[in-house]
Amino acid sequence: MQRISAIQPTQTIETPIQYEDNSNESVVWIVFGKMLFFTLLMTVAPLASFFIAKDYIFEGIFKISSRNSYTYSAIVAVIVVHIVLIAFLFVAFRENIPVKKTFIEKAKESTGKTD
Repeated sequence: MQRISAIQPTQTIETPIQYEDNSNESVVWIVFGKMLFFTLLMTVAPLASFFIAKDYIFEGIFKISSRNSYTYSAIVAVIVVHIVLIAFLFVAFRENIPVKKTFIEKAKESTGKTD
């Protein structure tokens, strides 16, 4: 009689770890890119809106005095900061990064083991 072994061939743990590292690395770069974009936007947008509002809108179009245009331009810059923050939160909460199954989870599924 021939015995049939119930033991599955084993694999080293290095392969699953390497696979997980590669999939997590792409997720990190996606998050880093979004964070870098909103950091630059948070820096540039309020400054640009302040000077554009002051020079072109309040002093140029509405002919408001220089002293008052600073106040109104600062209010515009604060509103722009809040818009950027709300946009960041919206993107962060709507982010749908697909979760890839790890090599270990796939192996468990194929063998029928639950844990």
